[in-house]
Amino acid sequence: MPKATVTFLYLIQDSQDLATENPDESHMLSRAFFTLQTEGRTYQDMSVVLRQPFGTDYATEPLEVEPPKGPYSGNWSHAEFSDAVEDYYRGLIGSQGRMFPLGPGVSNIRMSNNMMRVEKSYEINIPE
Repeated sequence: MPKATVTFLYLIQDSQDLATENPDESHMLSRAFFTLQTEGRTYQDMSVVLRQPFGTDYATEPLEVEPPKGPYSGNWSHAEFSDAVEDYYRGLIGSQGRMFPLGPGVSNIRMSNNMMRVEKSYEINIPE
């Protein structure tokens, strides 16, 4: 199976609200920007939206990952890509986060329009 390299360049955290009075209102919406390099070709200006579904536990439940947008229109291993972008996100924000380390029990936090420029690459399979 052919391989591709996804290089995340930066993340914009559009909004994150960790509510305590009504946990069903907790949510997160962010966009990750990346390049994709396949055999002999590099695709610039790629992005993907990540979100925490309303009312789910930010720290323990998976994030929703939309299909990526940009000039690449080939096949994706969406599960592998989702794992990579979630790892990238959680490496910046969350209990293991380098930029915003939010641990268990964090509450009453509202963040928006934060840009984090950290590059990280992942190798994923590209189904034929």
